[in-house]
Amino acid sequence: MKKYKFIPLLLAAAMTFTAAVGCSDENSSSSGGSEFISHDSNAVIATDGKLEGIAENEVSAAPEEGADENDTVFTLNRIIDSGNVDENGRHFIYLDVTIQNNAAKEYEMSALNNFYLLMNDGSEVHFDIRTQLYGVKSVENYSNNPFTIPNKGTFSGIVGGFLVDDGVKDFTVCFFPTLDVGSDKSTVVKVPVTEANFK
Repeated sequence: MKKYKFIPLLLAAAMTFTAAVGCSDENSSSSGGSEFISHDSNAVIATDGKLEGIAENEVSAAPEEGADENDTVFTLNRIIDSGNVDENGRHFIYLDVTIQNNAAKEYEMSALNNFYLLMNDGSEVHFDIRTQLYGVKSVENYSNNPFTIPNKGTFSGIVGGFLVDDGVKDFTVCFFPTLDVGSDKSTVVKVPVTEANFK
């Protein structure tokens, strides 16, 4: 009779092992695959970490030169270093931009969704809320997020900002002309800047 005491224990252990082996993370990619589906957003993500459909079309422009894409003419007029720095010595940088809307309806844009800085080492710098709090109080002609681009009209103002390490004066300003579909980031306008473009 004693030999049957261990059968329930063995069955329980076997069931636990089977359940553990059968479970897997749906969001992880297989070692042989090149991409996986993120079930949270249904976006296809390549193994290099970039979303498909993002910045598939790159357009280059020079500072003060209009780039006409997706019924939008984007011009980066200059870079503004406010002189303010954070606790790590990073400068509060803003963008002086002109955005012409050739579409029949107005739409909103924001520094968070439509802009980022591409540094020379390949890293990206995105909008930082602290720069908005400072910009509202201290930067002339600053536009709070989001800002409206009028239909068949033009927006001009200071947007941003971004925290950039001390001494960094050359990078690329990147802009998504999304129109009224904020998630449409298939095109990116890239404007390389140098110290000559700073004010």
